[in-house]
Amino acid sequence: MVKKSILITGGLGYLGGQLSRYFLGEGFNVIIGTSRKNAELPQCLRGCDLALIDLTDIDSLKSCCSEIEFVIHLAALNASSSKKNPKLAVEINGIGTLNLIEACIAAKVRYFLYFSTAHIYGTLTGVIEEKNLPKPSHPYSITHRLAEDFLLSSIESKKIKGSIIRLSNAIGAPVTKEADCWTLYSNEVSKQAVINRQIIIKSNPDTQRDFISISAICEVVDTILNKQPNAEFPVYNLGSGSSISLLDFAEIIVTQCKELFNFSPKLIYSTDEEKNTAPLIYKIDKLVNEIGYKPANNLVSSVNEILEFCDSEFN
Repeated sequence: MVKKSILITGGLGYLGGQLSRYFLGEGFNVIIGTSRKNAELPQCLRGCDLALIDLTDIDSLKSCCSEIEFVIHLAALNASSSKKNPKLAVEINGIGTLNLIEACIAAKVRYFLYFSTAHIYGTLTGVIEEKNLPKPSHPYSITHRLAEDFLLSSIESKKIKGSIIRLSNAIGAPVTKEADCWTLYSNEVSKQAVINRQIIIKSNPDTQRDFISISAICEVVDTILNKQPNAEFPVYNLGSGSSISLLDFAEIIVTQCKELFNFSPKLIYSTDEEKNTAPLIYKIDKLVNEIGYKPANNLVSSVNEILEFCDSEFN
């Protein structure tokens, strides 16, 4: 049987690495698109192929997309780099995505799945549904919204089939410690706990976030590529369906450190912050109803996964 070919841009990154490993295990021919000129495959991804991509060069993208059935687009300038250089963020995150879409159209790619961010909604409080008006205020989220609009336009004009995932907060271990993921709250405080035996919460501890395990994300992506939904508005929130405060999340880490390593990290946070009483309800009903996604709350197992990774790699 001929293997299905999938291109995962940013496939060596935090989420991309785990998606690459997942689809390799599912028998796909996985091509990892990366902009790193001297990139090497980690041991767990040795069955994948590496492709050097330049999102500003549409001709090179057309070559990478040749004979590809599915594209998962994750490659983007991160939040801090986007803030430092908004024009480059527009070029990479926005125009770069348009270039990739056009390359996929030319290569007759069957399905294009774009990973956007929950931050396109602006402040993450209250009830958030796909029909909410996006209010991005940061170069990172602004340029993701731009990329979304380029893809939605191409889907609406029937040039390509695809969907957009607005991801909340992924949690789980990366495939390598070099992954650009250690400024993410869940990973940052897990690393602090293991290395320093303390957790410093720098933001308002009452701030709520919706965490979803990377394993659940992989299963959702697999379902989407199998079903290839062609909805009129193919935008889906992806989260666990339940939120937790930064403080409550840190307390789970304290509990699990005691369980795994027999020590309890010290919790340090400001009690002077104004209380954030507005809850976050990141609605995933559209994904549940249209795709058949069944959320599983396996937060503790995901916390254990990242804690054990930090203990193995950093201690």
